[in-house]
Amino acid sequence: MKDINGIPCYRATVDGEDTGMVVVSLVDAPAVDVDFLAFDKQQSLQFKVQDEEQRMVLGVVMRPNYPMYRRDESGWEYFVEYAPETIHKMAEKFFATMNVNNVDTDHSFELVDGVTLVQAFFKDTEKGINPVGFEEMPNDTLFFQYHITNDEIWEGVKNGTWKGFSLAGTFNVVPVEMHKHTDLDEIEDLLKKIENKLNKR
Repeated sequence: MKDINGIPCYRATVDGEDTGMVVVSLVDAPAVDVDFLAFDKQQSLQFKVQDEEQRMVLGVVMRPNYPMYRRDESGWEYFVEYAPETIHKMAEKFFATMNVNNVDTDHSFELVDGVTLVQAFFKDTEKGINPVGFEEMPNDTLFFQYHITNDEIWEGVKNGTWKGFSLAGTFNVVPVEMHKHTDLDEIEDLLKKIENKLNKR
């Protein structure tokens, strides 16, 4: 089983009616370790609107195969990561259940008004989908863009109270198995092949 500094690593799955993403939360420290970009009138050319403040935020909801640290109420520590296919599946389910405007702050589960999802997409460089400011994110990273008309929430975005997205939901987890061949194994195999060739001369 894979571990990170002795802490076990699990992979989330969406494989039941009661599993999936339910709420997107505005937080000060997103688990995906990527802050969102806030677009206002000074940056409106990116949205081709020049006459009024946009109040748009674009950010990462989930990045694939990225281990996120967790600790439950009992103090048990673990990492959880999401495979690309799981992220696609949970996004489709999220839209199918019409939870798209379920937004809270700091995982309070008290939904806020005036935060409307206007765009959702996966990064796909082969199709030219590679948002500016997130070039280091891998393909299959899930992005959400919200229009914020709630004055209090928008002020929190501007002053840095809310820096990114974090999702809440119910997921099953399975252990992440170690790859059979590590980089060190491959190096050792290569050295053995070289040694065998030298011995045959």
